[in-house]
Amino acid sequence: MKGKKLLDEFADERIHGALEDALKNNDLYKAARKRQDKACERLEKAGLNDEQNRIVDKVISAVNYCGAAYGAAAYRQGMKDGIELGLEVREI
Repeated sequence: MKGKKLLDEFADERIHGALEDALKNNDLYKAARKRQDKACERLEKAGLNDEQNRIVDKVISAVNYCGAAYGAAAYRQGMKDGIELGLEVREI
């Protein structure tokens, strides 16, 4: 259990530290952010009423939360895979 806790701490540090720095120079991410910004601008101009805005906000929030959870799980799995690969290479 301690190994998992250490892995989680390491992943959190990398996600909230190094990843933020890496994203600043990532062209694919910057293009995705521009696309997101344009879509948000279009949504703001759509003239939705308050109830429609609340519904859209809840949907977007749920999708973002799911994507973040997926990304975090994928990152942790990638770290585990890297560790296992390193151990296998070391045995050869």
